[in-house]
Amino acid sequence: MKRVLVLGTGYVVKPLVDYFIDKCKYEVLVASRDNNHSGLIIAGRALGKRVFWNAKPPYLELDNMVKNVDLVVSMIPPSMHVIVAKACLKHGVNMVTTSYISPEMKALDEEAKKVGIIILNEIGEDPGIDHMGAMQMINQAKEEGGKTTSFKSYGSGIPTFEHNNNPYGYKFSWSPRGLLTAAQTPAAYIQDGKKVEVSGKDLFESSWLVDVDGLGTFETYPNRDGSNYINDYGLNGIQDFYRGLLRHPGYCNSIQSFKDLNLLNDDKSHNLQGVTYKQFAAILVGTDKNTDVIQAVANKLNLKVTSDIIKQLKWLGLFSNELIPISKGSNADVLLDLMERKMSYKDHEKDMIILHNEAIIEFENRKEKRMLTMKVEGRPFGHSAMARAVSLPAAIASRLILEGTIRSKGVLKPITEDIYKPVLAELAENDYKFELKIEVI
Repeated sequence: MKRVLVLGTGYVVKPLVDYFIDKCKYEVLVASRDNNHSGLIIAGRALGKRVFWNAKPPYLELDNMVKNVDLVVSMIPPSMHVIVAKACLKHGVNMVTTSYISPEMKALDEEAKKVGIIILNEIGEDPGIDHMGAMQMINQAKEEGGKTTSFKSYGSGIPTFEHNNNPYGYKFSWSPRGLLTAAQTPAAYIQDGKKVEVSGKDLFESSWLVDVDGLGTFETYPNRDGSNYINDYGLNGIQDFYRGLLRHPGYCNSIQSFKDLNLLNDDKSHNLQGVTYKQFAAILVGTDKNTDVIQAVANKLNLKVTSDIIKQLKWLGLFSNELIPISKGSNADVLLDLMERKMSYKDHEKDMIILHNEAIIEFENRKEKRMLTMKVEGRPFGHSAMARAVSLPAAIASRLILEGTIRSKGVLKPITEDIYKPVLAELAENDYKFELKIEVI
């Protein structure tokens, strides 16, 4: 019997554990500092075991767990992945993670090849399914004799249209803190053959509207440095290359207002005992609690008090006389607590994931626009679309590694046929499938 160690119990972990226990009949160790949540994920199944792990140095518990399993899936914060990878290298154990490859992780490639293990990264939704759909699309065009001259990829996890019922057009289906980190990450893309770089500070000011065929109009902003994938995708010399996120319109200005109020700041902790949200807002803009705080915030943002942004902040609760339930924390802690309470999915509500690739392909006697689109909705009272979209690719790839189907070694992404073809095929069996549309230009 194969033994798998799953690190973390976040929003997207349960479908992964379900796949390993129910489909593969693996013994699964779920390690977390939250033993109660681990118990809910295992749900009394004999093949599931929970392990308390506080994820603190010197990581002796991690070492002991890793040496006794066949594969590790790391679903903890990205800053911890290299620590886990080094334990896997020490004991010759394969590893899978859904996070982006960091420079520190990339530096382990040669050692992983020498040890003879796979450290597979970026095998979730975005990054993950987006990469696999892109490679399928680009390679198919190449086999048909076409040259890809423009490539744009969009990913999202947002409420369905029917449950898009808050003024931010967003609800949490993955790590809330991860959202704030991503909101401050620099980005870049290629336009007309030139690299356009966007600072983390200006990320949401570099947004625009985009029409997704058959689904409607969304707002997009660039997702990290997309130009890093040009070589991976075999598109050197391409004129336009963009990787972006999709949101319901209005989202970017809303998050920019958080930035302008310094609400994303996570560096400094404050004593919040006995402080109301209204008093906190007054401190943010440097005004007295007895002044008109709403007007002061509007002035800070150079807006009218009747603007949509001010109405959103009022709806969120930033101007209320309610006491902040956190005794000590950063600006970001206060914001996240408010957002999680007001912007989480109710059990009956559905999220949706959209992955959409657009490519211009030039053939000898014609030019085509090809669109590859995946839209999946969550299950009321069940798993979210995002949870399954992140965890199923990781689970499927883990099984393929343990069965010896994926044989490449080193620090990998799912951009080679031996990975993306079988993973996409099984995802399609689970209703995560792309639809292709071709227009002759």
